[in-house]
Amino acid sequence: MRRPLTMALALGFSAASWTTTAFADVIHDMPISCPRGTEKHQSHNGPYCVPPMRADCPAGYVPKVRHSTSYCEAPPPAPCPKGLHWDSDGPDKASCGLNYSCDKVGDACDNGQCERLSFCIEHRPTHRHIIQVAHGTCRTQADCAGTPGTTCEKRLTCTNSASRKNEAARIEAAKNVPASAVPAPYVASPMGGDPPRYRILKDGQSLPALPDVPEPPDDTPNTPPAPETPEDAGTAPTPADPGPGDTKPVDVPQASPQPPKSGGCAGCEVGGSDDDMVGWAALMCLLGVGIALRRKGGG
Repeated sequence: MRRPLTMALALGFSAASWTTTAFADVIHDMPISCPRGTEKHQSHNGPYCVPPMRADCPAGYVPKVRHSTSYCEAPPPAPCPKGLHWDSDGPDKASCGLNYSCDKVGDACDNGQCERLSFCIEHRPTHRHIIQVAHGTCRTQADCAGTPGTTCEKRLTCTNSASRKNEAARIEAAKNVPASAVPAPYVASPMGGDPPRYRILKDGQSLPALPDVPEPPDDTPNTPPAPETPEDAGTAPTPADPGPGDTKPVDVPQASPQPPKSGGCAGCEVGGSDDDMVGWAALMCLLGVGIALRRKGGG
């Protein structure tokens, strides 16, 4: 009689746990009143009003919408380094971020190809997780000395040359734009109010053309890599051949694979080649045959 009760309790606890987990992930719909021309959006932090994209951004500035704010994103101060692109998360939150990741070096990407590059990476903690922020390219840790809290780490990224050229064109186009010509951000209030008072970027409407500028030069640091250790450094000397009257056995050292040597770039490893291993095996074989023949002649 106790088994059914035990099973019922276990199932009851399982159902309660599942129900609690399911309810914890529910996004509750809270009543808000959005301004006309905006749209209500739900999130775990509560609902908010999404304003439309604006069509009054001056040359070189790109219309963006983040959360409940519609603004004109300013161009970067300089084109982002190779493998990075300019992006913003608000009117005052813009930086160079990693391009979309790829799986294999040499694979084709949009307007570029997949490469493994080294960046000064900052592991920045947030209230939920840790994000990785790239602060330019590097060859060694010394290149990251100017940015405290970063380490030179390798990442797979798409080298989008078209993106860097577009950033250079935005910078050129915005050179003659006064600060007064940049409209203030619009924040959609969740309490209703007037609709956005700016021209709206309609579907299919293109932005003003950018000037044609050459692609920015590659700004990868020119720090020379550390000199590599010679291939024959650290190997055991070859034992001398025994004389005609020497009958003592000679210990022949066993060939061991050479450890990988670093080439000066952070995080990269260079392994020994198969040709080197074959050469060592052949040398040891010839050495053993020579010793055997000398022993036979001496006997």
